[in-house]
Amino acid sequence: MSDLIIRPWREADRPRLVTLWREAFRHDEAYIRAFHDQFLIHDSCLVAEAEGQVVSAMYILDGPLLFPPSDMALSSAYLYGLATDPAWRGRGIGTAVYRACVTAALQRQDAACVLPGDEAQFHFFRMAGGVVPVSYIREGRIAAAELSPQPGRDAERISLGEYYLRRKSLLRGTPYAVMPGSFLSMEARAMELYGGGFFSVDGDILAADIDGDVCRVRELLAPGGDWKEVLEAAAVHLPAREFEVRTPLVLEGPGQVRPYMTAVFRSTVSDPTAGKLWWGFAFD
Repeated sequence: MSDLIIRPWREADRPRLVTLWREAFRHDEAYIRAFHDQFLIHDSCLVAEAEGQVVSAMYILDGPLLFPPSDMALSSAYLYGLATDPAWRGRGIGTAVYRACVTAALQRQDAACVLPGDEAQFHFFRMAGGVVPVSYIREGRIAAAELSPQPGRDAERISLGEYYLRRKSLLRGTPYAVMPGSFLSMEARAMELYGGGFFSVDGDILAADIDGDVCRVRELLAPGGDWKEVLEAAAVHLPAREFEVRTPLVLEGPGQVRPYMTAVFRSTVSDPTAGKLWWGFAFD
């Protein structure tokens, strides 16, 4: 489109960005505004303007460090929330915005990361930007009726700070992403809005939120025990009909393996993890 302009966001765009987000993702208004209050700064968003209005947008966030504790830790940008007005879809606008975000991200970071939500999105980002899978996860669904809490295994609700300290210890020696504090504080806000929380079960941990009658266990780390027993203990505090559980490839867990996080790297760096990096949870 000859009249398409891709540019950094402006303060006057804020109401339009909220509308695009709400139409694309159906999030709670309080969450959308909280996200924008925290992350909509400086050059953190590119928009596409056509016929005088913003019709698409994507966010460029300063992302996690990848691949510690090795000496090859890479900086990253996290590209998030690509949304295009339904009336303008199918014209390549979202692709153009995404490619502009990748170019901008790689000017200041080693990698530009994206978490596609489903196979259609994986296909979109592969076609749009040549991304490669960097992180795979094991994911499965467990009905609440299949869980039977074990006597003596109790879940302790813990703070985000305590959770992250234990997480760091449990993942020592495994390629993983260290999230910025801004990501973590936003996740804690989301859990307050939607229910869930952070739990420890005899030193093993899980982070979960609730979406309707489904509990999303977005991270379960149980190297020292049985993942199902950890889930059973925490489920007492998480009323749900079904549990969607994600675990790293290097640990036991339910379900099937699938690609999760994809990235584009600067030409001077490469992915040393062979897809085994554990991303964890952040705006997924």
